[in-house]
Amino acid sequence: MDYFKGSEDLNKWNKTRTNVSRFFKLKNGQWLKIVFTYKSKINIWFMSIVVANSKRQCNDCINKTELSPKVTYGHITGNKCGLEPFKIALKELLKFEKTVHNCEISVVGASERLSNIYRRLTRYGYNIDSTPRKNGEKRNILFKEIK
Repeated sequence: MDYFKGSEDLNKWNKTRTNVSRFFKLKNGQWLKIVFTYKSKINIWFMSIVVANSKRQCNDCINKTELSPKVTYGHITGNKCGLEPFKIALKELLKFEKTVHNCEISVVGASERLSNIYRRLTRYGYNIDSTPRKNGEKRNILFKEIK
């Protein structure tokens, strides 16, 4: 992965073979975690976005199974944080788009409030897909083909 190759921020990103992740501290004291995960069989990069009160809650939401009680998907995750996470995620997403080619990027928000905010990505060429989850609720996923 050549994500942020030569950048000063390179050491701040946690890179593994299949994902790239980073924490951001928000002005209201909460944490934003952005994770880009690559699925090679289907050639898609998934961008997961979580806002929570602590880094541990962010990690639990990303690492636990979907039906775990520790997962905050679909729940309000604490104080309202406005558009700050969107601005950070948009900046990182646009940087990431420049580094990948011939794949698809899918964006997943971890709460309904954030999913509504991230619908603004339609201005940048993303399409919305509502897919049902195992428990019957619908999950909005934004996706874009990168050439």
